[in-house]
Amino acid sequence: MNTDFMLEVSAGNVPSHSGVCKFGRNTVIASAAVADIWDNGQTGGNLIWDAPTSAVNHNIVSTSTSDDGSPAGVGARTIQVYGLTDWGSKETSEVITMNGTTNVPTVNSYVIIHRMKVLTKGATSSNVGTIKATAIGGGGLVTAQINVGKGQTQMAICGIPSTQTAYMTHYYASANKAGGTTGLANIRLLVNPEPNTELINFVHKHTQALIATGNSYIRHEYQPYFKIPGPAIIKMQALSGAADMDISAGFDLILVDN
Repeated sequence: MNTDFMLEVSAGNVPSHSGVCKFGRNTVIASAAVADIWDNGQTGGNLIWDAPTSAVNHNIVSTSTSDDGSPAGVGARTIQVYGLTDWGSKETSEVITMNGTTNVPTVNSYVIIHRMKVLTKGATSSNVGTIKATAIGGGGLVTAQINVGKGQTQMAICGIPSTQTAYMTHYYASANKAGGTTGLANIRLLVNPEPNTELINFVHKHTQALIATGNSYIRHEYQPYFKIPGPAIIKMQALSGAADMDISAGFDLILVDN
C-alpha cells in the first residue's frame, strides 16, 4: 500500500525523523530597515534577533497581571518553552507557571529558545499581555516573545543541534497589505553554520522579492531538499523598501537524527 511519507513523519511513524514548521511575522518594518522575521523584530523593537552567547536561564514575564497561574488569572496561566540547552543536544522543553508581571526563571539554561506557546489559559482566548523570555545576565536581551493575544511565538528562527540534520522542503513569505503600505521587500533565507563558535555571521542562502500592491506571496520549493547539518541557526529576514511593511515568512523542515 502506498503511504504518504510526510503524514507518517508527522504521525511519528518514521524512526529518527520529525517535522518542524517555523513561521513568523513583523507588522511594522520601516523603509530601508533590515529586520528578522520574529515577534519583537518590528521597528521600535529589536530588528535583529540575537541568541545568548552561552547557555543561560531566562526570565519569563508578562506585561499583564492577568497572565497568572497562581492565583489563576483570565489570561495565560502556563506556557511551554522550547529550545536547546547546548549545541550538542536535541530540543527540550519545560512548563512555566506564569506569575503576571513578576519574573519566573526557567529551570533549564538555553543557548537558544526558538518557540513558546500558551498551554492553559483563563476566560480570555489567550495571553492578555506580551510574554517575553529575557536572558538572565544578558543585559535585557529578549530572545523570544509572544505578542498580545497570539498564544505562541511567531518567529521564523530555528536552532539545529549537531546531533541532527535539517532538510528544508520549502520556505515562503508574504506581504500583508490589509490597509497598510504598498512597497517592495527583499526576503532572505539565512543560515549560521557554526553557532557553537560564533553567533554573528550568517550565510545568505537565498533571496527573493515581494511587491505589495495588494497581498503578495512567494514560495520556494527545494527539489532535492536543502540539507542543513547541525549545529546551525536558520532564520528569515526582510529588507524593507517602504515604510510600515507587514511581512510574514516561514519554512518547513524534516529533522533527521544523525
